[in-house]
Amino acid sequence: MSPDREAVVWTRLGGMPVKMGRLLVTDRECRFTYTGEFIERGLPGLGLVLSPAVYGERPIVRRRTERFDLLPPLQALVPPRDRGNFQRNLALRYLQARGHGKLEGFDADWAILMVAGHGGIGHLDVFEDDEAAHAWYEWPRPHRFVSLDRARPLSFRQFLAWFDEEADLLLQLIGPTPSIGGAIPKLLVSIPETGWDGRIGPPTREPVAGVLDVVLKFEQTATYPGIVELEALALDMHARLGFDVPRHWQIDLDGVPALAVERFDRDAHHRPRFVESLFSVIASGNPDLRHHYDFTYDGLARALGIPELPLVSDTEAARVHLFRRLVAALVTGNGDLHLENLSLWQVEDGRLAFSPVYDPTPMRAYPIHDLLNAMPFGRYGEYVTGREQPVGFDEALQRFARACGLGRREACDLVHEILEQAADYPDRIEALKRLPGENKAQLIAVHRRMRDMLASALD
Repeated sequence: MSPDREAVVWTRLGGMPVKMGRLLVTDRECRFTYTGEFIERGLPGLGLVLSPAVYGERPIVRRRTERFDLLPPLQALVPPRDRGNFQRNLALRYLQARGHGKLEGFDADWAILMVAGHGGIGHLDVFEDDEAAHAWYEWPRPHRFVSLDRARPLSFRQFLAWFDEEADLLLQLIGPTPSIGGAIPKLLVSIPETGWDGRIGPPTREPVAGVLDVVLKFEQTATYPGIVELEALALDMHARLGFDVPRHWQIDLDGVPALAVERFDRDAHHRPRFVESLFSVIASGNPDLRHHYDFTYDGLARALGIPELPLVSDTEAARVHLFRRLVAALVTGNGDLHLENLSLWQVEDGRLAFSPVYDPTPMRAYPIHDLLNAMPFGRYGEYVTGREQPVGFDEALQRFARACGLGRREACDLVHEILEQAADYPDRIEALKRLPGENKAQLIAVHRRMRDMLASALD
């Protein structure tokens, strides 16, 4: 039997650091309790389902499962147990150098959470205790940019937001200039607010004039050649379709293609915004959920309209957004629109809505990912009681449209509007410079096939 583990959760929502509550993990369950001071501030808590407005000072108690040792919003702070996950491997090497020995399973997860569970994506910061929280928030961190060029190579220390002043110890293990070709999928950094100009700096913790926080994504050319171009194209296409899309810049780092994407989880003053993935939202209300594709789009449409638990401020608009997102994913060849790639956020006036688009990459360009979609809709392909044939594509799309509150004519108009705006998509794919010819041909074929299917589905 392992000992109970305790930690504290803080946040900078509202501008100033405040303790949100205390976390306790036993052999069987995870418990979290909000502080009275935090409840009085009226701020969002861990998540939409696990809200202080619902629980007050009552403990939130959840049994531990194979998928979730922690409450879903907190589990999201732990890098997955994948052998090739850069962030996880980096943290484990750091911990081993600190004398922790070989860590596995939840022992590793917990140790990583204590050193890497703050300063990342989102509004939650986890610390070992309040003293550690105060030290982290108060540590002076003057911001400076460095130029990325051969004459003055960037110190990797600038990237190490997790490890604060002890980053030098980590550098002794990995060296000052590690390869980024296939080892580092993404990093949190900053660039000038005016856009990419060849300079880069660490992520911010406080207001800094002229600085923009971004996610820097590196291409894994051996596995996914041209993927940076593809994601940039998909972001541009979604912007044309009328979706809110973060600013982004394609860059070249000494021959390594990369994409800098503006972080929408930070406001203009570098304060965290409340953002929660739909995987965290749904898993918080469904303890048996195991994977980010373990749901349906129709189920999401229904969840958006539960009056007892308002997830969005405008249900009708959110359902239309969901319908259009699925159609856009089908048209562009993104078969990976799952629960982790859809999020809700709170905007400045307090309204809750879908966040800007992120990770819309057309993964069907690569044969290993040539899947219609990660989650089902409209019972497509299922056998319905009393019928000999499975539900076809046309009927499935009609079913999903109804789940989103759309009549057939309204849904048809939305589909044809997207098809019209994406008419030059094949030409834009052909114009890509790094995507291999066979991948271009595959994605264009997928797009044309989906155009034909969508064009007739609701007529």
